[in-house]
Amino acid sequence: MTFNTGENVLFVAPSTVDQSSFVSTQKAAQDQVGTSGKTAFEAIERVAEAPLTNASFNVIYSNTFTPSVSIHSPAILSRYLTTLAAGGRLVMQEVVLLTDLANTVCPITRKASDLESMLKLAGFVDVTVTKLEPVSDETLASYFRLWGTTKIEQGVSRLSGKFGLAHIEAKKPAYEVGQKVALNFKKNNNKKAVWASVAADDLEDEDALLDESDLVKPSIESLTKPFDCEMTDGKRKACKNCTCGLAQEMGQEPGVVTLDLMDTTEDEIVEVDPTPKKTGGCGSCALGDAFRCSTCPYLGMPAFNAGEKVTLGGMFAQDDIEL
Repeated sequence: MTFNTGENVLFVAPSTVDQSSFVSTQKAAQDQVGTSGKTAFEAIERVAEAPLTNASFNVIYSNTFTPSVSIHSPAILSRYLTTLAAGGRLVMQEVVLLTDLANTVCPITRKASDLESMLKLAGFVDVTVTKLEPVSDETLASYFRLWGTTKIEQGVSRLSGKFGLAHIEAKKPAYEVGQKVALNFKKNNNKKAVWASVAADDLEDEDALLDESDLVKPSIESLTKPFDCEMTDGKRKACKNCTCGLAQEMGQEPGVVTLDLMDTTEDEIVEVDPTPKKTGGCGSCALGDAFRCSTCPYLGMPAFNAGEKVTLGGMFAQDDIEL
């Protein structure tokens, strides 16, 4: 990680992050940004609701501490966009699928391309997957431990090589949402030319977002709904709980149809609780308010070194009862 002097850097990671790794990374970053910059930390479980000032950070490093099975929700990405200054950078990591899973209950359901689409929809530009590497079996085992499953060896043997770690970088546009631009519409000016000049500088060219397949006129066959209903005695029969209207159209009673929609390959059936295991921040109070509970006695106090004795000064050092 390389930072420029005066930059404001935000690190976002799970509350289970190793404290020594975070402290060493934050110290190295603070040395690079100098006294004119700042570094801060937020837990990814609470970052969407954290009291972050808009346009206050130049760089956000999200989920870059490993191992982590945390995922980026649309609410988190939206918060990153508002927290970054215009032109700011987002560097993030997330566990993704490298291949489709046939029949696996797993909290990881996205591929790297899905993350790219989410970032673009959130408003980021220059979205790039800088690295996509398969995770080792040792790292995969650590993921299963974070998910709270006890069938670690079974899970690793069946899902080895199917998870990857995606490294993605993106930028916030060089303008803020709601920013106004004055257009010079003089009486003799060509309005189309004025808008074209704005588009050349600040706006995305809509035509550039289309490829050749988007310009092909659809045929009637491609627009026709596939007829997948069951054949009974050479005739179509509506499915059970028919919703397409065929049952009403043909005056039939809904029939029972069994569809083989997935490959139930035994070597991919792994039961994993899709709910991420929640862990509190207790025991990490030294890192700051982001790790402290609502009833923590250190709430509101600055971060301190682990093991350091903290004393209360001022009026808190005096006894309440005078003898």
